[in-house]
Amino acid sequence: MRCPGPSQPLHLAAGGVTLPHRYRTPALRRGRIRSLDEHPNATAYRRTADAFRAGDRESLRGLIDDDVVWHVPGENRLSGDVRGRDALFEWFDRLRAVTGGTFALEEHDVLANDKHVVVLSRMSAVRTSPITVDVVSVFHFRDGRQLERWLLPADPDAWNRMFA
Repeated sequence: MRCPGPSQPLHLAAGGVTLPHRYRTPALRRGRIRSLDEHPNATAYRRTADAFRAGDRESLRGLIDDDVVWHVPGENRLSGDVRGRDALFEWFDRLRAVTGGTFALEEHDVLANDKHVVVLSRMSAVRTSPITVDVVSVFHFRDGRQLERWLLPADPDAWNRMFA
């Protein structure tokens, strides 16, 4: 295999350098490998998000600290500080109830170091019509476990309507 030239530049990703499509292995192309050198906390976040989407609370127990704290902004039924993993699981149940099970989370990018994870994501739900909000989430992580989260929606009004 030769190095990519100017017509096939390397692409930067949150976790490091990824190869042009034609040089990627089938597993990398199918998304089974997130990047060539993703930080372990980024991988831990992705595992947490995947477990959340699957409703896999057993996996979430291993990825979220017992004393986790989420800071949820806004003026709606879900806003406020959520303290403790059990309270967070109850918040997940309320999230599903408030959105009629239509809540969706999609990551755009995940950036991480030894203490922090920053996620650029799109959250959506169908109320009387679909609502989509771009959200930046800032996390504290320790030993691959989520300790704290701040959600920062780009459009606070849409955020409040989504959870009204």
